[in-house]
Amino acid sequence: MRFVIAVLCLGELAGGQQLRVRSATARSIQLEWDGAAAPATVERTTGSAFQKIATASQATYEDKAIDPFATYRYRVSAGGKTSNEVVVGPPPTGVLNTAPVPKGTEPPKYGTASAIALDENGDPIIAFEWVDPNGDADNSDSDVRFVRWNRATRKWLPPVQTQVVGDIQTQNRHPISIACDRKAGLFAIVSPVVEKGASVLVSKDGGATWSGTPISGIGATVTSTAIAITDGTAHVVLASPESGAFYLTGPIDNISSWKREPLPVASGWKQALEANIGLAIDGSGKPVIAWYEEQDGGDGRRFQVWKPGGAVSTAIETKRSADSPDLAIATGGGKTGLLFETPLDEKDEDHGVWYTQSADASSWSKPAKLPIDGPRTTNPPLDVAIDSHGRIAAVFSANSGSDTTTCNYPVLSRSSDGTSWKTCGPGKAEGGDFSPQPANLHVIEASNDKAYILWQEQSDNKFHEGMLLWHEH
Repeated sequence: MRFVIAVLCLGELAGGQQLRVRSATARSIQLEWDGAAAPATVERTTGSAFQKIATASQATYEDKAIDPFATYRYRVSAGGKTSNEVVVGPPPTGVLNTAPVPKGTEPPKYGTASAIALDENGDPIIAFEWVDPNGDADNSDSDVRFVRWNRATRKWLPPVQTQVVGDIQTQNRHPISIACDRKAGLFAIVSPVVEKGASVLVSKDGGATWSGTPISGIGATVTSTAIAITDGTAHVVLASPESGAFYLTGPIDNISSWKREPLPVASGWKQALEANIGLAIDGSGKPVIAWYEEQDGGDGRRFQVWKPGGAVSTAIETKRSADSPDLAIATGGGKTGLLFETPLDEKDEDHGVWYTQSADASSWSKPAKLPIDGPRTTNPPLDVAIDSHGRIAAVFSANSGSDTTTCNYPVLSRSSDGTSWKTCGPGKAEGGDFSPQPANLHVIEASNDKAYILWQEQSDNKFHEGMLLWHEH
């Protein structure tokens, strides 16, 4: 018996030219191919029908006439033969598992804390904590991982370890935060380290490698951080139960020169640092900071908002205490929105998530209680985002109740005016059965006004455990 083995090159299998994506951004897509070099017809489609877009005299082509948020399919043909097809673009819509739980890892330990921002293409970048990655029951090796989307391969890149942080506090906290200097394509992560202090991790090569710089003068436990970068200037807030809360700012490429000042607190009040600190950048590129504080020796509770260099405003004041006070702040469409958790309604202790907004971060609207589509509570973790038209997306958890929600989870509530809200999470529509109470939960609006929701999913479902991301259709 004789065996005949046929070997074909990849280009021949493709019918001629073997097409590849050299690079892909929101501004241009670079293609290259093997086989007959010239002349070649370049075709693309966003649907099913290909259209000719160019004739290439070389075995390369750069397409600059693209929509930053469109998905394109390309092929080339020459000498009567057509290449394989390649697909390029941002993350698809629906639910995506950006970082599946590795085999042998306990799901609750993978993604205990997380953060999300947008990269230079407008695609999500994600940082998350992996507790005890080697599984030896010693949390001192817990680290922060980074993951991003690759438009050329249309895949999430494998998570990269950025720094070992040790056993940091994560319950009801946002200890890590992430930002991108979109003009420079530089990424930065702020994280507590080994129980004391915090550091800034910077990547200048798209997240492949990271370098860390300790933040000077912070020698206490840090429980909450937030960072934003505008035109090379970093804005950072840190909260420490031992030493208070601070605002820091300066060039992202010269961290040692950052200026620091404590958040202003009036006499007779103290910052209650069991709540997270919020940070957003307004339409003029200025930071807006929010925090929760308590009356020293009294029953007063309030949520404060401050633009550095200006006066502090009180968004909400009450004498009702909260078991898990929390807040998130966002800007967009000419407004600043504050989502917060506290029991304002004496007749309704189960629904404690509220929203207020302002046109100037000074005068605040009457708070609106957010509804839920089922007999469930509303509680942290929570987050809020506002698109360019001023439409608001709020996400929050529902840790108890007599039944489930109509739309499943994560809980998503929307409003166009900040007063009237409609709640319906994406779970049922996407065919998923998700946890009502994730360890962390975030929402962000891309510049095309499509939302992303990020959460840690511990329960097994059709998308599996890991850091799940819903991209709005």
